[in-house]
Amino acid sequence: MKRGKKLFLLLLALAILLGTTAAVKALSPKEEASQEVYTTIFTVDSEKVTDLHWKYSEDVSVTKQDDSWVYSEDPAFPLDSSYIDTMLASLSEITSAKTIENVEDWDQYTLEAPVCEINFTADGTDYTIKVGEETTLGDQRYLSIGDGNAYLVDASFLSAFQYGLYDILKMEEVPEMDNVLSLEHISSDSNYTIENKEGSGLAYSDEYIWFLNDQPLDTELTETLLRYVTDTAWQECVNYHAEDLSKYGLDNPTVTLVAHYTQEEDTQEQTFSLEIGDACEDGYYARISGSNMVYTIPKTAAESLIFTTYADLKPEDVLLMDWDNVSSVDITLDEETYTIRISSTTSTDEDGNEVQEVTYTLDGEDIDGDSILNALDALDSTGYASGSPGENPEEIRFVIHQNHKTFPEVELVFYRYNSTSCMVTLNGEPTVLVNREDVVSLVETVNDQVL
Repeated sequence: MKRGKKLFLLLLALAILLGTTAAVKALSPKEEASQEVYTTIFTVDSEKVTDLHWKYSEDVSVTKQDDSWVYSEDPAFPLDSSYIDTMLASLSEITSAKTIENVEDWDQYTLEAPVCEINFTADGTDYTIKVGEETTLGDQRYLSIGDGNAYLVDASFLSAFQYGLYDILKMEEVPEMDNVLSLEHISSDSNYTIENKEGSGLAYSDEYIWFLNDQPLDTELTETLLRYVTDTAWQECVNYHAEDLSKYGLDNPTVTLVAHYTQEEDTQEQTFSLEIGDACEDGYYARISGSNMVYTIPKTAAESLIFTTYADLKPEDVLLMDWDNVSSVDITLDEETYTIRISSTTSTDEDGNEVQEVTYTLDGEDIDGDSILNALDALDSTGYASGSPGENPEEIRFVIHQNHKTFPEVELVFYRYNSTSCMVTLNGEPTVLVNREDVVSLVETVNDQVL
């Protein structure tokens, strides 16, 4: 083939290629997708709406009376009007992304039997709005405003109306109990009262706050129990006007909890009474004493309030001591007693801050007393002790001398209980068990300092 002819064919191929490319570009959609434009299809002045009815999971009707919304069938129903406000806001302006005109087959758009039907009256005019299913692509759903057209609206429109009667009920509020003074536990089996007696001197340590029959209670366990009352969490209301309380076991409650409290802005003592009845599928029935509204509360909270006894609230501490108030410690080991004296001095550092220095002495010689006290504080209980030490040998004894009006001396004794545990007695009373290995380690720490 001649050279000129080859060049001609190459140019022809290039022209065809360029033309094809231009044609493809012309036929292709634009790179930037167009944004759907929503236009207003319905408006209403929400202030002029006087009646509202919707059917979603059930039929619910509300009526405006004296500028307030009430349940049409029972004005005494405790209605949470914030739900109605949200519904009216959704109706005040409805926008649509697409209009399907002159619909003949409403079933095609799931509007023959809609998901939700809304009827309301505003300024003497009745309106009906039907809401259908979401479209196959999602994010939009079909809607009718009664003008013969179907519209595509934002799918979230329905969210304001997805409620039954009890969903829009306003539950009773539990009062703020800033300072709990006591909690009465009243049942057919036992009655007891937990009291706040902070600073009473009833225990060897002022860190104990809660007492039952003047016996100290574990602070964390007790305050967890109290929160089940002070922070009562209703799961749902099952009857807003119960006439037959026996259906819920509340004619003769399983337990009644009476909290005595004050609020920050008011020092006058007030009470809150909670009754717990029968168990149900989702927890337990409960009510505020004297109320006709019956709720369910969580099983964990209810059973803690029903079954907790003094034994469940006993202190788990091996020793809860404020060492700042301690002047000396007598330690008896292998029938030999050692007295560690504790003193403190306060000085001012270069920055003007007060610095406290604690000194431990044994027979006039400085020792590392912190190591002993830290080892003692580090002991954890493995359970409550029962019975008495009997003839079990004594491992180590501490007599702590402190600045305390009612407990100037605290005696802590560790007895061998078995091969793995030691029993602890506090002022002669068995309290808890601890790992024997930990007590052996404590003994070794003491020996390092006193021998």
